[in-house]
Amino acid sequence: MSRILALAEKELLQLRRDPVLLRLVVLLPALMLLLFGYAINFTLKNIPLALYDASKDRVSEALLQALTEEGTFRLALEAESPEGVVKAIHRGQARLGLAVPEKALEKVRRGESVALEIYVDGSDPNFAFQAQAALRKAIQEVNSRILLGRALAGEVVLPPLSPSLHLLYNPESRTAWFMIPGIVGLILTLFTALLTALSIVREGESRMMESLLASPLRPHEVVLGKVLPYLLVAFLVALLVQFLGHAVFGVPLRGSLALLLLAMFLFVLGSLSVGVLISTLARTQVQAVFGTYAYGFPAIFLSGFVFPIEGMPPFFQALSYLVPARYLIEVLRGVMLKGVGWEVLWPDLLALALFAVLVLFLASVRFRRQVAV
Repeated sequence: MSRILALAEKELLQLRRDPVLLRLVVLLPALMLLLFGYAINFTLKNIPLALYDASKDRVSEALLQALTEEGTFRLALEAESPEGVVKAIHRGQARLGLAVPEKALEKVRRGESVALEIYVDGSDPNFAFQAQAALRKAIQEVNSRILLGRALAGEVVLPPLSPSLHLLYNPESRTAWFMIPGIVGLILTLFTALLTALSIVREGESRMMESLLASPLRPHEVVLGKVLPYLLVAFLVALLVQFLGHAVFGVPLRGSLALLLLAMFLFVLGSLSVGVLISTLARTQVQAVFGTYAYGFPAIFLSGFVFPIEGMPPFFQALSYLVPARYLIEVLRGVMLKGVGWEVLWPDLLALALFAVLVLFLASVRFRRQVAV
């Protein structure tokens, strides 16, 4: 027993002498707890709503009040036509649209039903289900108020508001169509950063990096030589996943393949640079693995990969803008499911370009300093 305790004491001392790993071991569980506690929330709030109101009377006002009073929906814009509602969803300005026909109050007074047109972004089946349920609840509340007044007057009428649902982009609510673009983003997040970080740290542990730096190769040439093979491998893996998603699960590609490849290139370049940056901070492969997990966990929880960003608290919604995978997944789903182009996705592509340039610059600076030391 004394020998076992002596060995255990040695391991504890070794762990204490590794401050980087010790901090990661302590901070990662705390980070996971916060992300699990706050980000995993399927209760949606502040869903952006596009409204076309041709009636502008007490019926449409009551309906809008019922939709927004609990905070589930917020009026994002007022369209000038039902087509404008669909265009707003297509551009990402809203995720749900409602078109109210003209003379709604007159139809209700005559005992007729008002045909409401509802348009839902169905790319995420879970979101679409919850949005429909919340919308139907609000419509039912308005119907109940109107029917109560009619019943007291002794009249029997049809339900005043009759919704007609249009599920966009994923009419059959296939989960695979929503998940596979996110899986591509997750694979590229973890795969590229981990392999690059491990490769460079392994060279440092085996003293091969010193030999490479002693050769005519310059530091940035060493980094690029390490990065380029993984850039090619990451592209092949991403294309393989997309091909399997299309061939096996029928995931469409409705937009430009060139735009898709551009987004993946920018993201892979940035993630490979993250791997280089992690390798300059990590001294062992274990530290590199934990550092990659610290980079990858926010991508799982805050990118919209599985958990809807609309259901997160405001702080984590704001924090999600710092997660590069969010922009990649927006582009992948926009191109594959919605068929949108540069005119809609340029902010996401710009964010990916800034991410790639910034992280590549930081990694180069850190690597040069490490070589100088």
